[in-house]
Amino acid sequence: MRPSLITSFLLSTLILLGSGVYVLAQEMTSEQINALNNEIEQKQQSIDQLNRQIDSYKEKIEQKQTQEATLYGELDLLDNRIAKTQLDIEATEAEVDLVNAQIALIEQEVHELEALMDKDMELVAQILQKIEIQDNTLPLQLVFGTDSFSDFFNNLEQLESVSSDLKQAVETARRSKAKLLEKHETEQGKKEQLTQLSASLAQEERQLESSVGAKSSLLAATQQSEAQFQELLEDLREEQVYLNQQIGILQKEIEGKLNASDELGDSSILSWPIDPTIRGISAYFHDPSYPFRHLFEHSGLDLPAPTGTPVRSAAPGYIAWTRQGTLYGNYVMVIHTNGLATLYAHLSRIDVSPDQFISRGAQIGAVGSTGLSTGPHLHFEARLNGIPTNPLDYLISY
Repeated sequence: MRPSLITSFLLSTLILLGSGVYVLAQEMTSEQINALNNEIEQKQQSIDQLNRQIDSYKEKIEQKQTQEATLYGELDLLDNRIAKTQLDIEATEAEVDLVNAQIALIEQEVHELEALMDKDMELVAQILQKIEIQDNTLPLQLVFGTDSFSDFFNNLEQLESVSSDLKQAVETARRSKAKLLEKHETEQGKKEQLTQLSASLAQEERQLESSVGAKSSLLAATQQSEAQFQELLEDLREEQVYLNQQIGILQKEIEGKLNASDELGDSSILSWPIDPTIRGISAYFHDPSYPFRHLFEHSGLDLPAPTGTPVRSAAPGYIAWTRQGTLYGNYVMVIHTNGLATLYAHLSRIDVSPDQFISRGAQIGAVGSTGLSTGPHLHFEARLNGIPTNPLDYLISY
């Protein structure tokens, strides 16, 4: 028995609507969709412009890093770093706005797709009610007695006789459902991108604070005098040479005194000297973004924290020395076993004495900003046989 005229009309209508789902999903003409697309385009143009400016500052910084170290050259380099980081922050904030606009667009597209699918389902229901099966009455409860969309498809496949046009319409609806799921996955990906951008923004803000602090510290240490700047460089070099020589000498002498017992079983496994979740890590080992990298490599980790925050020993050991230096300000060196030593710099105060044994977690001093510092933070080094190494290779994960 052939479907009635109204059934044929409904089938044709369904097929037309179904085949247009993808077109409508991709080229929606609603006023809200157009407005969102225009907003996204403008935001992307703004980001592209910011990135061009950032690239220009990168070139300037690279050029200045090849030049001989002078006070005004270093100040100019820091000014360029500050300007670039400010643009980095602006670009990241613009990317956050862009992603939020993209999420809004996806949500609108999902809404439109859901509306189209609801319409498809209504038409399928009408057609099923109109179609007459020659041998048997279509068991509609088999189809509509289910709650989920997937069960609906599964039950349709159980029917022995359904017109090819209806099968095509149902397949179109199935593809629409897949498109909808794809949109939801895209939306979730954008939300994860927002989380990553927020972390980048926080890191860039710390870099800006560090660069501004570095400029202030350099100005204070040199009083804008080129002669004092060159004296500062010489002091920094002498301090590094002294450290490298003395640690090697003291390492062998002090390791013989150390008690190897430790709750973690190995004194070369380091605990964090301050909580790294307070304000994160502002500079890493040999960090390319370190403000003073033109003068010397960054030999440890910088952990920002309020002045006065307790600093604790990363492992059991002996206090090799407590000193005050041009670079490190107030700092403490602790010798551990297995050729390892740790250094804690820029302290506002020191709470230990040389040749004193300390256990893991014992308080060494407090966070400060003494020496050539970019602001209140702990500069933490790990040295293996006197040579600076990446502390993250020894620190417990957090």
